[in-house]
Amino acid sequence: MKLLTYLILLFSVSSTSGCLGERPTTVKLAGSPTPIFILSGSGELSTFSVYVVSPGDFELGRVVGPLSLDSFFTESAVWKIQAQQDPRPVEDLARLQYGTVPWGYKQPVPAGGSLPPSIIAGREYFFDCDTVEAPGVRGAFQRIDNKIISSQIHLPCTKLENGRQITVPCPVH
Repeated sequence: MKLLTYLILLFSVSSTSGCLGERPTTVKLAGSPTPIFILSGSGELSTFSVYVVSPGDFELGRVVGPLSLDSFFTESAVWKIQAQQDPRPVEDLARLQYGTVPWGYKQPVPAGGSLPPSIIAGREYFFDCDTVEAPGVRGAFQRIDNKIISSQIHLPCTKLENGRQITVPCPVH
């Protein structure tokens, strides 16, 4: 019985030990008036995107097309970087400044290496930090009094109602 207990314990520890070092990605905001994203976590950064949120983008009850979130992510992107080959560890990058492309990354948005548009005071922005080997993170921010501060937006859920897609509150789990 002791041997069986020992083997079960050994198997449990060895099967979960690969997850022990995984830390979710976090992003803290800094900068004035240009955002600086301070990264931490155990993952590797594959893409980092910033989107401008137009008024009403996530208004409840709004009629949307079947690919509304896909079109939001395509049409609202103002800056995006992605790893050219192997993504770099988040903690090696440590800080991303909006509009500055780190070594080993390319900038598909805006195209041609152009500078992204300035962050407009009072507008809401959304970022998506996609990592491998650890969970990524999303968040929102605004520029208020020339400071970059966190804000809260919630991506909508949609449902089909009377043959049309409309935004609805997301279910709470």
